[in-house]
Amino acid sequence: MSRITRVMPGMAISVLMALVLALCVPVSVFGDPVPRNRLMPESYVYNHVGGGFFYPFPAPLPYRFSHSMYAHDIGVDSFMHLGEVEYHDGRFFITNGNTLIVTDDELRAITVLEGIYVDGQWENFSPLDGIFITATGDILVAEPDAGRVIHLDENLDLVRVLGRPEGMGTDETGTYRPRKVAADSHGRIYVIAEGVFEGIVEINPDGSFNRFFGVVDVHPTAWELFRRRFQTNAQRIRTRVWLPNNFSNIAIDPAGFVFATLSDPGSDVSVKKLNFQGENILRRPHTNHFVGDMEFNNIGIGIPQGPSIISIVQVTDFGVYYVFDNNRNRIFAYDQDGHNLFAFGGTGTREGTMLTVTGMTMAGNRLVFADRGNRSIEIFERTEYGDMVLAAADRQFRHDYMGAAYYWGEVIRLNPFFNYAHVGVGISLYRQGYYEESMIYFQRGQDVSFFSMAYQRVRAGAMYRHFNTIMTIVTIVIVIYILQKIIRRVMARPRQKQRSGAA
Repeated sequence: MSRITRVMPGMAISVLMALVLALCVPVSVFGDPVPRNRLMPESYVYNHVGGGFFYPFPAPLPYRFSHSMYAHDIGVDSFMHLGEVEYHDGRFFITNGNTLIVTDDELRAITVLEGIYVDGQWENFSPLDGIFITATGDILVAEPDAGRVIHLDENLDLVRVLGRPEGMGTDETGTYRPRKVAADSHGRIYVIAEGVFEGIVEINPDGSFNRFFGVVDVHPTAWELFRRRFQTNAQRIRTRVWLPNNFSNIAIDPAGFVFATLSDPGSDVSVKKLNFQGENILRRPHTNHFVGDMEFNNIGIGIPQGPSIISIVQVTDFGVYYVFDNNRNRIFAYDQDGHNLFAFGGTGTREGTMLTVTGMTMAGNRLVFADRGNRSIEIFERTEYGDMVLAAADRQFRHDYMGAAYYWGEVIRLNPFFNYAHVGVGISLYRQGYYEESMIYFQRGQDVSFFSMAYQRVRAGAMYRHFNTIMTIVTIVIVIYILQKIIRRVMARPRQKQRSGAA
């Protein structure tokens, strides 16, 4: 007993020291999410591994940070209310509070527009939000507080003012606050308005209301439905109304398909590609694959938690779309079939990271961000690796399979651990009829579905090539079988006669 008594105080001190170290050392005591997030590579890609599983793998940077531009660099007073940024034909268009800034290709201010003449009367802008540049250079700017969309020509002269469209079918006395705006090649205008839950407001080219587009379905949880069964009428009135999550951003590709984001962290459909009937036709390589991070922290200290919150979308003319995760300040790119091409970015104030991004645009080989948190315009330039990935996706989109195979091969040279690059080579070979060779790349890329398709083609080809031989062998076997039956019957007749005579 005395020996035990002498040892216990030492053990107690050791346990106490361990507890103190656990509180001081930056190790997660709530699970492993903290070190996982901090060790997440600066650039990565989600590889398809096995039957429907996706894991992040380190990858070269597709875009490298170039430089930051602050208000004084551009030639304005402040970026405190920085909004969206768009690029068209060598000019940048930036909404910054109640001003529209137009710059040259080097982000040097050309014009700072503070208002417009409406019916001969000067009107200062209230805070501006979304901006869209049409293929012809016309400019659409959303002005929420004024309840209107301003339509300017390429010379910044007023074309028209689009207020609340008549016949929306909602409360005509309610507020109409357009936040984001876009237009297709036919002149139809699409508006995301605050407080309008019926969908995107589609406006005819003449400014009249057409319909609500891409209505979001409401799916209450099983627990909400169960609890509501036992509530009184008064309790049901006090509980929140089940309203769909409104869209948060919008873009339109050259074919006229509308890409819209839903800033709903609980949804696996945070980006939609809407056809002309308002149906989501966005492709996904697997049912459990969705846009944004598929591995994330649910708990932790000093780190973002939960799934990605997609707030911005931009689309290229070859099917690749970029989305921005507002939760972790990361950029994800996907091809037309939904395969993840790259992911990069991070949160912070150091070079190459961002705080509160409100706008994103593509300008040649640059990605440009409006970062209200850092009060700056952040410019990233595409690397050789990014060039090869996008060139491969471009050739594949345009059915140039030989060119796609070449660029996917270059991607493999730079990143041999990118599974989809191997699949890309396999697809190119498959489309050209080289099924056996494509199986090798599908196996390397661990794509079961494409491998099965190629294997069926190889098997069918083998059957076709050897059809005559197989049919000849089958015919010979059948003939031999029939002859054998005949011979047995002929030989059996004398034996039967001998037995009948003996009887």
